[in-house]
Amino acid sequence: MASLIHDYEQHYSTITADITFHIGRISITTGAEKQNHVRQAEKLFEEASELLEQMELEVKEQDSKDRQKYHTRIRSYKAELTKQQKDMKRARLGVDSSRDELLGDDTHDSEDQRTRLLDNTERLERSSRKLEQGYRIAVETEEIGTQMMEDLSSQRETIQRARGRLHDMDTTLGKSSRLLSAMTKRIIQNRIMLVGIGLLIVITIIVAIYFMVR
Repeated sequence: MASLIHDYEQHYSTITADITFHIGRISITTGAEKQNHVRQAEKLFEEASELLEQMELEVKEQDSKDRQKYHTRIRSYKAELTKQQKDMKRARLGVDSSRDELLGDDTHDSEDQRTRLLDNTERLERSSRKLEQGYRIAVETEEIGTQMMEDLSSQRETIQRARGRLHDMDTTLGKSSRLLSAMTKRIIQNRIMLVGIGLLIVITIIVAIYFMVR
């Protein structure tokens, strides 16, 4: 347990050193490079906060005699992290910490105002990003709905054409059926006529033979 906390402390020291480096670069850079250092520092702040939470969980498992010692260290680490966060805000605003100490409360008030202004700006940026994301989702939803309507319209036209073909086939089959019925009747009539003619011929032959015999 103690070894694990020691590893956490070493990792925390590395993170805070990296944060100090990025804060120093924020103070002397501008534009995209400055924003890149700001993002890197913010990620490191999040990592440091998570690391402190893990350390607090490990400290709870320690003996009571060591627990207070580690709690004191963690409070010190948190205070250091808070100070670094303030330093980063000063660096983003371009405020010199030594000048701030010389000028006193007026500078603090000005810094507080700038800090609040920066916080409000960040909130507006987050809100703007959320609105843009919502707008993109709405546009994508509208596009999907339009595509679905087009697909449904195309399917409806296909069904209507298929129904029309079925109707034409039904009409054609009806005509064919009537034609076959008429042809069947004519065939039956022709067969009856042939049978009648055959019988007539047979009767004629019989009558002729009868008279010849007599």
